[in-house]
Amino acid sequence: MVKLYFKHLFPSITEWQEKPFAPWDFNEHVLLSVLSFFETKLLDDDFDLKKELGCEVFMDSGAFVATAMGLQLDPYEVAEMQAMLKSDFIVPLDNVVLLGDSNKEIEYKIEENVRNAEILLDMKPKGSELIGPLQGFTKETIQYSFDKFIDMGIKKFALGGLVFVPDLDENLERIKIAKKITGKHSLHIFGKFLHPELLHHLYDLRVDSVDGYGYIISSRKGLYIIDNKYVSLAELSDDKIKNCSCETCQQYDYQDFLQGNREAQHILIQHNIRALNRLNQNLEKKSG
Repeated sequence: MVKLYFKHLFPSITEWQEKPFAPWDFNEHVLLSVLSFFETKLLDDDFDLKKELGCEVFMDSGAFVATAMGLQLDPYEVAEMQAMLKSDFIVPLDNVVLLGDSNKEIEYKIEENVRNAEILLDMKPKGSELIGPLQGFTKETIQYSFDKFIDMGIKKFALGGLVFVPDLDENLERIKIAKKITGKHSLHIFGKFLHPELLHHLYDLRVDSVDGYGYIISSRKGLYIIDNKYVSLAELSDDKIKNCSCETCQQYDYQDFLQGNREAQHILIQHNIRALNRLNQNLEKKSG
């Protein structure tokens, strides 16, 4: 079993305004067994994932994991999987543009992304809507993909590849460029590691993101959210931990965070979720 922690942010997609993608509270741990799901549910004609979750389903292509692990996915297999899942919003297989890519490699990846979108359009189930994946680091590259997707009738978009760029300012600049290009169209930000220092910018720009893995990554790195930024546990003290009003920090001592075992990671995950949730709620109030 895999324990997943979900967190929804301000949704720009109109359909999610009243009922966001992840309506459950973070205290309700959602347990999923990917293997048993595919073995017992995916091929069951009576199974309805949307009905089971009670909300709209956004399914990406798995391109990030494939890129991180050095794997290659088949666009037809991805499209077939998307068709079987019958998700509300589906993403074609997108090749992630990386900082070290040459101009030729970038051009190839962008063209492949466009072709993969065409493949998914031909195979998508009735009622599913495509999300156009925007890749690249320049205005011209992002604009090119956007124009191609618009010509296909795609009206919702997502910006990818940010997680491979460590510089927050560079990521923010890319988000601003993509938002300016997409204009009135909804823009989703792909990413497993949503940084708390970017959160208020996402609200200001009215873009949305879902971070379902950042808490795990940060805990493995020993990063603790304090004053809306990540700080190494080594820089903290018991007093600083107790100054946090969240339930986790009131229950555990500084030494509990430093044990270096799985329980310590879970404690840190819980704190970071609560810290992001508190920040999210404060930003919601400010945004009205």
